[in-house]
Amino acid sequence: MQWEVWQLWLAAAMGLIILEVFVPGFVLACLGVGALAGAMGAALGWSLSIQLVSVAVLSLVSFFFLRPTALRMFQSDGARTGVDALVGRECTVTTGFDASTGLGRCKVDGDDWRAQLTPNAQADLASESSSVWVERVESNTLIVHTQPPKS
Repeated sequence: MQWEVWQLWLAAAMGLIILEVFVPGFVLACLGVGALAGAMGAALGWSLSIQLVSVAVLSLVSFFFLRPTALRMFQSDGARTGVDALVGRECTVTTGFDASTGLGRCKVDGDDWRAQLTPNAQADLASESSSVWVERVESNTLIVHTQPPKS
């Protein structure tokens, strides 16, 4: 069986789009869209150089316009991960806070963290075994306060 050039381009496009399932980022899908342009060009009888140019142009256009739209559409629903997921969480004080520096230690999900209380004047309210809430994370330090976050 002899394959036509447009069939080869179409097979390449389908292969790239199928591979996109395994490689996140919509890069291979953009190349697959470009290969569809090559298939159309070959079906219309364009020369190989014109087909290659159309593949390159449509791949770039889809990379700069289609890819950002697809990423926004298929990204997660805003679920926070890593240290960002700690913001707003309740934690237990394991080492009392120093009134002058505001530094102490807290435990969240079994992990013991260095913590800084804001403001420092409330250090007496956050004694051992009391609860504090994470305001933000700076490097390896939890910035915490004694009031639960407002809903």
